[in-house]
Amino acid sequence: MTLDRMNRLVSTSALALCVVAMGSTATRAQDADAPTELDRLTIYGAKDANTLEDTSSSVGVVTEEAIAESVIRSVRDAFRRLANVMDADWTDAGFVIRGVNSEGFVPGGAPLASVYVDGVQQTVYGARRGARGLWDVEQLEVYRGPQSTLSGRAALGGAIYIKTKDPVFEREASASVTVGTDDLIGTAFMFNAPVIKDELAVRVAAEFERSKSDISYPAYEAFDRYDELTTAQYYNLRGKILYTPAEMQDTQALLSYSFARDRPTVDDIAGPGLGYDFSENRGDFNDPVFMEVRTSDVHNVGLELTHDLSDTLRFTSMSGFTHTYLDRPSVNEGTAGEINVMTGDRTDLMGTQEFRLNYEGDRLSWVGGVYGSYEELDSAYERTSYSYRHDISRSTADTVNLAAFGEASYEFVPSWTAILGGRIDYTSVERTEFFSREQPLGGTTTVSTDYASETDELNFLPKIGISKEIAPGHSGGFVFSQGFRTGGTGFDRSTMSTYSYEAEWASNYELFYKGSFLNDRLRLNANVFFTDFSDQQVEMQTDPLDSLAVRIVNAASSQSYGFEIEPSFDVTEQFTAFASIGYVHSRFEEFNDVTYGDLAGLSFPESPEWSIGLGGRYDFRNGIYLGADAKYTSSYLARFGSLPHDVIDSRVIVNAQAGYKTKDWEINAFAENLLDERYFVYNDNDAAATLGKRRTLGLNVKVNF
Repeated sequence: MTLDRMNRLVSTSALALCVVAMGSTATRAQDADAPTELDRLTIYGAKDANTLEDTSSSVGVVTEEAIAESVIRSVRDAFRRLANVMDADWTDAGFVIRGVNSEGFVPGGAPLASVYVDGVQQTVYGARRGARGLWDVEQLEVYRGPQSTLSGRAALGGAIYIKTKDPVFEREASASVTVGTDDLIGTAFMFNAPVIKDELAVRVAAEFERSKSDISYPAYEAFDRYDELTTAQYYNLRGKILYTPAEMQDTQALLSYSFARDRPTVDDIAGPGLGYDFSENRGDFNDPVFMEVRTSDVHNVGLELTHDLSDTLRFTSMSGFTHTYLDRPSVNEGTAGEINVMTGDRTDLMGTQEFRLNYEGDRLSWVGGVYGSYEELDSAYERTSYSYRHDISRSTADTVNLAAFGEASYEFVPSWTAILGGRIDYTSVERTEFFSREQPLGGTTTVSTDYASETDELNFLPKIGISKEIAPGHSGGFVFSQGFRTGGTGFDRSTMSTYSYEAEWASNYELFYKGSFLNDRLRLNANVFFTDFSDQQVEMQTDPLDSLAVRIVNAASSQSYGFEIEPSFDVTEQFTAFASIGYVHSRFEEFNDVTYGDLAGLSFPESPEWSIGLGGRYDFRNGIYLGADAKYTSSYLARFGSLPHDVIDSRVIVNAQAGYKTKDWEINAFAENLLDERYFVYNDNDAAATLGKRRTLGLNVKVNF
């Protein structure tokens, strides 16, 4: 970290640091107020533990209180509180955990990390778009590093778990209105009611948000879809039913349904390489047929059944179904007289079923279960362009995944616990791909791709570790685990032949520590890791002179190591503070790409070495509160584009909140990117770049009924 960046981080976080001083002074002056302590933090995404203190995984948690107090409106915004976690550089891309993009180097392929909403695994596009808003969400959890032993093939890089609030047996309701710069407007409501006393309760929540883009598109203004292109819009409707039958007090059923529609705007702008100045914020540098207006619809259904077979043994059945539909017309589609247009869509559905047993004894605890899923993907587009040339593309994939898994912890001597687990995972994939091109003015039609293939593979993933209770409230240990991404087949249009590629693997070695201090007012979680990646899947052009020669190949091996330290501190009853310190050193050991040359020795793209966050909030006794947080991200290699490779500059983003709160209502003024730091998250040698989030000033009013 450079000295000037450190100085900026300190100076721009002055509010938070001043609040720390206020809180520390209050602690010394008011020892009577000191017995504030942190509750044990429940986690929902882990299958082997119920609290953060009981898991060996590196888990970053953003609680309901943090979401509300920091006015965090989206999943990606929550990353500002977490170490070694950030958003990817494009609207239709994944997220980055420990320097690893959730979609790896094969965008749109099998994911390296997954998003779960109330236990329902999302599709690739559902993770990109549908799971966005955080209204009425109880907790967001980010699991860093391979989670494949318990979570399967889509967790090599980690996982994100979103837990929305369950129904309760009390009547409650709330509503929220948000306004801000860039024509930001949002509204939300929640209603919860018991239907049958202590047996059946219902909760309904909804949110809506809309804003205008500040990117300029003068060449597109005449198109019918211009307003859609420049207006971000999101809404989500969710309902949950909780049933706890009186005659079966050890049984609970939780049924959830949600629907989300999401149309974010893009932040790509043209630069000097295309004859523009970046300050113009021009986004209309492409032929309009290549500028898509993408809208996604995501339906989720989940049914969780739990039954306590005894005081120590619980049975869980988790059924999930998700359906994602993506509409992707070009911005000029539907406009009279436009002939170079594109239409397309993608439909992805996934059904999952897991049966699980959890046992919790004095010295032995274990989890075991079976899992099955079926995913069906259908993607198609048609492009009429370039003097009526007609392209048709379609691909399908049907995936079956079956697995048996288990993990046990046994205290073999006092304070020492052994950990042993594993997963047997079977995957079968059937793929088809079709592409045809009709030449201009009714010319011949050429089918360049038309193939079907089927692959299957069986993998075993081990986990082994040991932990030690160092003292009451302090534990540490070591865990080794593996993660994987399934292999598959593809079609090389340059040779008109199919090909195959192998699974991608990660071996992870991790030290962990969980501890609490100062009468449980200070919680500290720390993890140190080393990960060895082998047979990494890369989509590359295998012949530099043939643009059709594109394959997915096992072309890379690499290593990464680093740590996360995340303390949270209740200084007094009035003041809370947090920090997050993350470090990742990543390096390709072997990666020889035809286009980019020998990449050995380079770090992963989108992998900053340092991410440092801090923040605090002070609640005055009269209802007024002040809060601030800041995050420093060091420079990093951009996603691969044209040569030479670009480096993204380091940045410090500051956010602030101030407001007044009573039992029944609250008003909050907030600022995101308070200092209006202008930064890029992607740059292709100054030809085109992607802007980071600009400053947003807003006001939120919430009422509880």
